[in-house]
Amino acid sequence: MRMGKKSTNQELAEHYNETGDLSGFDETKAEPVAVRRAVTISVRFSDEEIAQLRERADQAGVKVTSFIRAAALEAASPVDLTVLSRLARDLEQRAHDVATMAARGVA
Repeated sequence: MRMGKKSTNQELAEHYNETGDLSGFDETKAEPVAVRRAVTISVRFSDEEIAQLRERADQAGVKVTSFIRAAALEAASPVDLTVLSRLARDLEQRAHDVATMAARGVA
């Protein structure tokens, strides 16, 4: 449902809460949408571990908590290294084929 131009902020907010649709809002005055996180989990780290996490988060330009969250969520869907290796070999072969064709003046 598209909200009309005369919708109040309250109506827009209620519509967003129900649908997640931002189309009725003035996008020229965009404000970041905050994600509400209601669950806290305590985790203990050694001094060395937290120092390493802080350094890596700093290198990534994010807060430590954001870094840990992203790492945990990423670990839930790890990369299949066998498939990745196969794709890399295929790409390398294709690049070699293109270079060979270019050298022969085919491309």
